[in-house]
Amino acid sequence: MNLKTKIKYLSIYLILNAIGILLAIKYWWTDPLIFSGLNKGTIILLLSIGICWIGILFLTIMIIRLLVVNIDHHQFISPFDLISNEYYVSEIGLKKAERFKRAISFIGFPILFLTIFLFRYSVKIYENNELTTNGVIENIVLKKINKNIKGNNYIFIEYGNDKYSVNFRSDYFRVNDTIKIIYSNQNPGIVKIFNEYKENQ
Repeated sequence: MNLKTKIKYLSIYLILNAIGILLAIKYWWTDPLIFSGLNKGTIILLLSIGICWIGILFLTIMIIRLLVVNIDHHQFISPFDLISNEYYVSEIGLKKAERFKRAISFIGFPILFLTIFLFRYSVKIYENNELTTNGVIENIVLKKINKNIKGNNYIFIEYGNDKYSVNFRSDYFRVNDTIKIIYSNQNPGIVKIFNEYKENQ
């Protein structure tokens, strides 16, 4: 595999993962009640994982070709080429094809799980930094409780002089309870119930 092919694999991986991560960030702080059902936000988050997975498959194929299965030609192989068993056998032979298939699972899935873990870890660091440096603490009187399609309780909170609102999954708050929250005045989508936020610090 020549340098041009390696650059092509890496470029596709980076572009697809960047698109997937940007989509996930855009919808990450969407109201949890919205995500309790199948809707546009949920579909887009699932789509972002799918886009990242396709990018990871390109990277995985490159790693396999470099470290596991030696393929003589420099031809570019996409994940879509590998869907066909005939392609495997005709291009690289039966034994190499079987090794290639096994390696995709052993290499690709750990990279996907690592990507998801690093994304969530980075988001958590960003949220904590936002609440530490730009956090506003506010006491809210709970006026409304909503339910999702499964009947689960979500407390509805308006904050920031009622400019923003959010639902939190909860079974222990009641209407007229006073709740202390903390939110970022730079990214108001980052909002936590204060006691839960302090417990997780």
